[in-house]
Amino acid sequence: MLHNPNSNARLKRLKPRQRKKLRVGEFTELGFSLIVTLKKDTDLGAQDALLDAWLEAVDAQGVSFGGHFAGSETLQFEGIVFPVGRGSVSAETRTALVAWLSARAEVESVDADELADLWNIEW
Repeated sequence: MLHNPNSNARLKRLKPRQRKKLRVGEFTELGFSLIVTLKKDTDLGAQDALLDAWLEAVDAQGVSFGGHFAGSETLQFEGIVFPVGRGSVSAETRTALVAWLSARAEVESVDADELADLWNIEW
């Protein structure tokens, strides 16, 4: 049985202090996951340079990224973009970061999910 942590009935029962503690309602924190596939001819040096530049781009947007390389055979890295502190990743930030990745010469494809509630999602 699935329940919606942000259902109107539940939110009406909770006081603002409780909603903040549970990160629901107006205190929901949004982020998104992504999988980036690199071109086959991308060497280790180019992968490192891309990752460094990606982390700088993420930092410039005021958000953070947690992830890993999926393996040298697949040439993919995946992870989650999430807010720093309280708040949410905006749709504009998501669009800007996906566009930044898509414009890179080393990147073959970017598969980015829509914004989702980071605290109440089934991964």
